[in-house]
Amino acid sequence: MSGAALTSTTRRTLLRLLWALLAANAVALAGCLTVFLGVHRTTDDAYDRSVPAILAVYDTQVALREAHGAAVASFAACTRLLAGPGEDYQNQIARAGQHLAEAAEDNAAGDDGSRDIQVVEASLVTYTGLIERAHAHFAQADGRALGAAALRDASSLLEEILDRLDLLRGKQVAALDRQVDGTWTGPATILLWLLPVLVLSGLLVATQLFLRRRFRRVLNAPLLLATLAVVAMGGTTAMSLRSTDQLADARAEMNRAAEARAAQLTSLVGRDAERLAALLSAAYAPSPCPATATPVGPPGAAPSAPGDGEAAPGDGVALPAGNAWKHGQEATRLAAGAANSHGGEIVLLAASLLAAALVVFGLLPRLEEYRYRQR
Repeated sequence: MSGAALTSTTRRTLLRLLWALLAANAVALAGCLTVFLGVHRTTDDAYDRSVPAILAVYDTQVALREAHGAAVASFAACTRLLAGPGEDYQNQIARAGQHLAEAAEDNAAGDDGSRDIQVVEASLVTYTGLIERAHAHFAQADGRALGAAALRDASSLLEEILDRLDLLRGKQVAALDRQVDGTWTGPATILLWLLPVLVLSGLLVATQLFLRRRFRRVLNAPLLLATLAVVAMGGTTAMSLRSTDQLADARAEMNRAAEARAAQLTSLVGRDAERLAALLSAAYAPSPCPATATPVGPPGAAPSAPGDGEAAPGDGVALPAGNAWKHGQEATRLAAGAANSHGGEIVLLAASLLAAALVVFGLLPRLEEYRYRQR
């Protein structure tokens, strides 16, 4: 075989390696960026929408239960009837409206979730109207029976509202489940970026061996640096696996928060059922309370509905709101960590461009050398 043929064959091989490395680098970058951005779009949605929406619906339910309990306690104690169902009731209703607005803003369940929120908002207007009607009757000396009837209707409507909120929360939870178990967070997605990275790394090693055999050089420094850049690409994309794990942990914390909230709501249901039953039993008492009756207890004191985590007077039941809040905060923290890309997309672009430049820098001198050199 002539020297010219050898020269032509070697040069063609170098050119093929160069273009193969550049093409593999482009494919690896595409795979890494696609998976990395796909994972972080998913985790962003979970952090920005699903997790806060679930917590907002829970908080709405608790606030409504607290508001209703405050109204029942106020009517039962015959206090503050001239001023309305009580300050505690007003505060909790305002909180419920605020949390419902947050759920509407963060809604991850699409149009179905929006329709549920609209139904709840309309029902809340009716509910507060029934409470005001009950107050108007209880404020009259002979209106306790009518007040009790309006309060009973409000209680029934509240249960319907809470059932609708359960449906809404279930849809938000389903959205979170789809994000945790979706395409981008599934184990098969690893192949989309790992295989191109391995192929590119293999080509770099094969090129090193070819140069060592042809040019009798132990190591090509630019190609070695390019290999390190490719490793950085793979390591950066592997951060998405950590994000996926954090999102799964966030869902687990949400499940713990759900258990704590369920226990809290159950405690509130039991407390309010006893209060309402006692109030309805006394609705037809021969001596109704006057509209300006003084509060029960020390002078100037007024009964208030227990806040989150407090026990209702005489109930002896501590509401587990503290655990619910703690698990909710931990779920939010984990979701925030999963959504934080730490600038990985910039690292991927920079590492890929660096690898491409180093490949050209490492092979171009050999191409130029073999253009004029006879073997």
